[in-house]
Amino acid sequence: MRIAPQIAQNAFLLKIFMQPTSYFEPNLGIHLPLAPIRENTIKALEFYKFEDNKGDVIPWTHGQLEIIDCIVNRGSPEGLKRIEIVAATQYGKSLAVAAGVIIRATVHPEGWAIVAGTTEKARIIMDYIVMFSLNSDVVRTQLTPGTQLDRLRMKKSLDRLTFRGKGEIRVFSADSRRVSETSKSLMGFGSANVIQDESALVGDTLQATVMRMLGGHKDNFLVKIGNPFNRGHFWKTWKSGNYHRIFIDYQRGLSEGRFSQSFIEEMALEAMFDILYECKFPPADRIDIKGWMVLLTEDEIRRAFVENEPAFGFARLGCDVAGGGRNYSCMVLRSYNVAQKVYKHREPDTMRFAGTVIVTANSLKVKDKDIFIDKVGVGKGAYDRLVEIKEKVVGVGGADEPNDKIRFLNKRAEMYWRAREWILRGGKLRKDTDWLQLADIKYKVADSSGKIKIMSKEEMLREQIDSPDVADSFAMTFASSEPIPALDNRSSTVDNTVVKSESLDPYE
Repeated sequence: MRIAPQIAQNAFLLKIFMQPTSYFEPNLGIHLPLAPIRENTIKALEFYKFEDNKGDVIPWTHGQLEIIDCIVNRGSPEGLKRIEIVAATQYGKSLAVAAGVIIRATVHPEGWAIVAGTTEKARIIMDYIVMFSLNSDVVRTQLTPGTQLDRLRMKKSLDRLTFRGKGEIRVFSADSRRVSETSKSLMGFGSANVIQDESALVGDTLQATVMRMLGGHKDNFLVKIGNPFNRGHFWKTWKSGNYHRIFIDYQRGLSEGRFSQSFIEEMALEAMFDILYECKFPPADRIDIKGWMVLLTEDEIRRAFVENEPAFGFARLGCDVAGGGRNYSCMVLRSYNVAQKVYKHREPDTMRFAGTVIVTANSLKVKDKDIFIDKVGVGKGAYDRLVEIKEKVVGVGGADEPNDKIRFLNKRAEMYWRAREWILRGGKLRKDTDWLQLADIKYKVADSSGKIKIMSKEEMLREQIDSPDVADSFAMTFASSEPIPALDNRSSTVDNTVVKSESLDPYE
């Protein structure tokens, strides 16, 4: 363990932590050395004295310094003009990108294009650039004459900033709905310097435009940075060996003091921890050529099988309406700790199915508010009938807005992801081969939003995958948040078996 000498000499500016001399990169199975930070980068940071909005000088850590150093010098310490950075979310990589770019743009008469994977991400980077422009006396004096500081403070629709020395920064969104428009704007800008932030979400079409634009300049520079969401171009260049690699997972973040142990333990329970914090690319056997990943493997599903598990806590009933054809109308009963299929038949009469739902719910003592059923398409009639009899029945639409609008594209994605987490944390499935339908469910991160989405039934049909009726019924039981049962001895919700308090947490 050691501290890089040039960092130790500037402890008043830089946040110092004991660090290893290299970090293990699990995707390639190699150790990446801690890169040296060049003297001109340290001096530049001393000179600019970047402050946050509270007026405090920003304490940079080594991983951030590596990012800044490569941008300030337009190349890695060994002279490579291609840089790729895989970094944990919330580490501070966007802040470092903004610092490096603004130093470069205020000193050199060159254009910098920042291509962000999402519109939201583009705004984050520009917000940091604006913050530095307002809070640094050095940057403020380099703004093009006539720049209105009040307008900068408002930061409304700001996607361009210019400086006295003819340096320029422009931000472009890689939103998939605006690929053609963004491509034209990029080619018009014609920059020789590109930062791809959240690079894995930049689609192949726009990626090709970026490379064509760079190809128009003999001396060009590219930085790709982000989370390893898929195995597209971001993965291909990472393993190619032609890029200078900077790897920053949560363990490195912990060693640098960017994360606390309690924060990481909390995030470990959230969606895509392996991608967002462990910085692991999806395994090849879990992802197809279109970037879809399996929600659960067959092994993960079978590990949840139980022959006879006492159920406890609440009882929820998920009901999928078929309405004829090859599909089945299904019901799944789920308690706090175990789920089981309780009905599966080809029932073309949706009104008759509605009656069966009522009888089943009454016999299993499921409360009206804990009955979940399709409310769109063929399910609408059955849902309307149920509401007439049981007012508090919950209608579910896959396209509905999710509770967590930041992580999920729609309600279908949120339900299935909650189902995945429930199983992986210890939820049990009464043994039934129909549960293997869950292995047909696939997800990916949406290119335009960075949110999790689930493959639609229409696309599954095109891939010759039958409608996952039992899986859909199960997923519907996660349509709303659920209570945790009190830890006392109680009877099973299904068969009145006494359950001891020490068995009440399936996650233990």
